[in-house]
Amino acid sequence: MHQKCVFFVFINMAKVELPEGIFERIMARINTEQRILTFKRRVAIFSIGFIGSGIAFIPAFKMVEASFIESGFLQFFSLLFSDFRTVAVYWQSFIMSLLETLPAMSLAIFLAVIFVFLTSLRFLVRDIKFIFPANKLIIS
Repeated sequence: MHQKCVFFVFINMAKVELPEGIFERIMARINTEQRILTFKRRVAIFSIGFIGSGIAFIPAFKMVEASFIESGFLQFFSLLFSDFRTVAVYWQSFIMSLLETLPAMSLAIFLAVIFVFLTSLRFLVRDIKFIFPANKLIIS
């Protein structure tokens, strides 16, 4: 008797009509879930970049600081404030001396770390806003 009941249920299921637009709603939901999964992957990648550049910030800063001290850039730059008249007379030589003592490589590395940090933060915030929209966080 149980088998007849199951067969009867399947026969009656054929008569059930699906709501209009159900296919579009299902496909839209699947698309939304795929986009959320993509954004979650991006959040993971940008989180790694954000944390990595945050960790690299301190050694890069110490490297730039040591390079500025070793190159004598700060001593030349301090002449601008202590002996401005001499700097004004020999301004072309002064600028060339500043450029020659500028630690370009360590400064470029430091700026690259800052760029990666800020770019990762920007994309991270954007993707988190998509995953957790503000209107879903409001409790009513």
